[in-house]
Amino acid sequence: MAEERLVQKDERTLTRGIMPWHVSLIALGGIIGSCYFLELGLTFNEMGPGAILITYAVAGLTIFGVMQSFAELLVNIPRRGSFVSYTREFMGDTASAGIGWAFWANWVCYIPSEALAVSIFVNALIKDISGFEPGIWLTFLWGILALALLTFINIYQVKWFGHVESIMAIIKIFAIVLFIICGVLIWLGVMGNGGSFEGGGQALDVEKGFLGLKVPLGGEDSIAHQLFPRGGFVMITLMIWTLVNFQGSEIVGLSAAETQNPEVNVPLACKRVAYRIILIYLVPILILSLIMPYYAATLDSSVFAQALATYGFGWGSRIFTIVTLIAAFSCANSGFYGTVRSLYGLSVEGLAPKFLSRLNRFNTPQNATLFTLVFIWLVFLVSFIITSFGYMGGENGVLYTALVGIAGFTGTLCWVGILYSQIIFRKRLIKRGYNPQEVLTVKAKWYPWLEWFAIIVQVAAMVLLIFEEGDGLPIFLASMVIIIVPIVVFRIQKSRGKIRTNIVIGADEVTFDEKFPDKNA
Repeated sequence: MAEERLVQKDERTLTRGIMPWHVSLIALGGIIGSCYFLELGLTFNEMGPGAILITYAVAGLTIFGVMQSFAELLVNIPRRGSFVSYTREFMGDTASAGIGWAFWANWVCYIPSEALAVSIFVNALIKDISGFEPGIWLTFLWGILALALLTFINIYQVKWFGHVESIMAIIKIFAIVLFIICGVLIWLGVMGNGGSFEGGGQALDVEKGFLGLKVPLGGEDSIAHQLFPRGGFVMITLMIWTLVNFQGSEIVGLSAAETQNPEVNVPLACKRVAYRIILIYLVPILILSLIMPYYAATLDSSVFAQALATYGFGWGSRIFTIVTLIAAFSCANSGFYGTVRSLYGLSVEGLAPKFLSRLNRFNTPQNATLFTLVFIWLVFLVSFIITSFGYMGGENGVLYTALVGIAGFTGTLCWVGILYSQIIFRKRLIKRGYNPQEVLTVKAKWYPWLEWFAIIVQVAAMVLLIFEEGDGLPIFLASMVIIIVPIVVFRIQKSRGKIRTNIVIGADEVTFDEKFPDKNA
């Protein structure tokens, strides 16, 4: 339980500059990052067609639970401090410090990798169009420009963040729809040449014409083995890699403090996440499974580009290179926005230095932005040195994959915090004499079964990462360090009396105690 603190009201707070039409596009585009186009190839290759569809369906249901819980908290107890405010109020200062700072550190490490991804894809386009081989310093230059643009977008008026993210979301959605249309036409034999796929010691030649189930079930093994080539346990051990594809879903919640008419627009965007998951993940993955064998997928480029190029659509590779570039920048942009707001929330709640919650003339958290940017630049320089010896840290993308895994772990912890905060919120309501069905404006569906299901899935995914071959254990240990260090620092500072006991919230914000006083007192 959070300690009693003095709550002060302040008229000056974050501006509601994110428009209603921004919210839906941010929510839709937020789950289409570079991981969607790159990491999907890894999970498809590792799981197989049947396992990946089931895994993404389970992960989608899990994220639907997270967003339902987040919407209930955001509307019924409106706060500017994002999920940090809720974890502090319902889980306590120590847990909130660990979750909030881990979320911040996660993006500080991950954003530079996306900036490097932007550089690499720009270079790939230059080489593809002109034949010129860009040098390593040109890669460094593109990364600097990407970070500079990120800084400008996030330090200026928040509505421009909404504009930029919405435009990029439209482009990403268009690319996915284009793949679905092309994939269906290839499967029906209407367009495309025959394809020849190789990988993992296997090969498949597909002639032009109606494919039917030739690709997913075209081998000599049993149907079960072709759908689940590595068994069922892999769906659990690789769940973190699936969940990381959904990172960005929480951005619509983080932006609630700056969204116009949030009591209507935020719940609507959160509730529609289920339909988005079906359209953005399950349908494209199903189409991909029908035209490309799982063992041919790689991490070298977008798996959608690989499929289209194999069937004779070379332009598909160029289009998806551009879209993946945009997705990388979009992911970095939304992540930058989200991590700055989480740091602002930590400062507002007294879990970070007070100067980090100060606002500039546009009412955006400038100090939190600049503070975060310093660490992003440090990580970028280190990452550049490592990357200069190989693509994204090595031939197999070791650095990129490791950063994605850590992001999946710490991001999942944030979602667990949201779910558990909402469960405690409901229990305290009842304990204080309120009927949640009567007093809550927005209510999460299928409470509490969906919340506990989502928590169990995510905790199991984090723990069972240990059993994944290769980088599973190192990623788990690195993630635990990122979580534990802030907690230790917080406890030390608290014992020294350095933690503030007052919080400053906006005039239109309320605390749980203020809105729901104890009827039994």
